[in-house]
Amino acid sequence: MKDLVVLGAGALGREVAQLIKDINREKKEWNFLGFIDETPEKQGTIINDDPVLGGLDWFENNRGKELSAVCAIGNTKGKYGLIQKIKAFDWDLEYINLIHPNVIKNDYIEMGTGNIVCGNTFLSVNIKLGSHIVINPGCGIGHDVVIEDYATLYWDVTLSGNVLIREGCEIGSKAAVIPKKTVGRWSILGAGAVVIDDLPDHCTAVGVPARPIKFHT
Repeated sequence: MKDLVVLGAGALGREVAQLIKDINREKKEWNFLGFIDETPEKQGTIINDDPVLGGLDWFENNRGKELSAVCAIGNTKGKYGLIQKIKAFDWDLEYINLIHPNVIKNDYIEMGTGNIVCGNTFLSVNIKLGSHIVINPGCGIGHDVVIEDYATLYWDVTLSGNVLIREGCEIGSKAAVIPKKTVGRWSILGAGAVVIDDLPDHCTAVGVPARPIKFHT
């Protein structure tokens, strides 16, 4: 089994720890060492029987070890910032994909690295997933969907065929996007919103139909 650490000891981190246990019940794949978290008060604690090993300096102290990692941060800008910070160091980290055993997925899917796909999710044909994407439970991803790096889909999101989710998007729970529509880079789609027209970059959109209510950098 490969040694694995989870970046982030928050709520999503706890869920990912459970995901690792679910995977290992099917087949022993991962030796879960614990969490890495920059929050000082979390370091050295035990969360649901799993240790918080330390902050990023833990990697420096364990330089040379072969380590697998996944980033369990839902907030896309926070996730991006942490990954970029780690890239500045010459640590030997292998970002891996964690897919729940009950996910229904087609054979024709392209996928980068560092992705988290939670249970009860359906992945249709010819989907392209970038890297460091989080897909929470119960999502339905239609044919020919493209999801770019760092995006996060919260619970029960529905993406119809040929949808494009650009880099860094956050898609709220129970939101839906109709076929052939695009959600722009680093945009946020509110819970329950329905996209019927393309959304621009760097906006927050809510409602049915979804409309931008503000823009951000």
